[in-house]
Amino acid sequence: MSTQTTHIKPTYFEIFTKVLNELNWREVSGFNEIEKTEHKRVLNLINVTNAEVLSSYIWDFQIEKAEITLGKDETTILSNFGGKIISIWEGSKKYKYIHPTMLAPVSDRRCDVYSNIGSLIITTPSAHKRNLSVIFASDLYAQDKDGVKKAKMENADDTSIIPMPYLEPILVYGTLIRTKANPSFAKFGYWRTLYYNAVGNLRTSGAKSNEDSPRLILG
Repeated sequence: MSTQTTHIKPTYFEIFTKVLNELNWREVSGFNEIEKTEHKRVLNLINVTNAEVLSSYIWDFQIEKAEITLGKDETTILSNFGGKIISIWEGSKKYKYIHPTMLAPVSDRRCDVYSNIGSLIITTPSAHKRNLSVIFASDLYAQDKDGVKKAKMENADDTSIIPMPYLEPILVYGTLIRTKANPSFAKFGYWRTLYYNAVGNLRTSGAKSNEDSPRLILG
């Protein structure tokens, strides 16, 4: 009988504490006791690291689906999904993305196309009601203790949507190399290696495709 290891995600405050330990800084007794400027900077850099990694690629754990119904001749969907549109489907038929200027010329010939104009998704008219599946990559990069997604970590028990076991090394070592952004610092190279290894392992397990590598910028 096989057993499966369950990894419990470290919280925002736990990641913060691990960063302090690596820096040999004194721990803070509680999240509400964080007052020093350098400590607040560490908290900010944890979110910066999290957003940098999650926005660098389309990860499979970010992909979500929204079900939308358009009535006859309806063409507009409010694009408030909180993320990048990947594809739109009507049953097994995939809609094709086209430039907004091309919508009108094809509107009398096909109804399986769409485009983006500002915060709207526009399709061409159809003579029948349509049930559409909008596939998108969420840009809600954190979640609270109840699993409700949010833009960033704010409270002590919030956590990242990055899965374990990659979350901890990515956020700890990514934050460290941003906190000590100096290659001459004694442990900088060690931290950077562990960070990139963790991101590489995440990509191997959780990238949507192998077309590109995540584009990461330090600093």
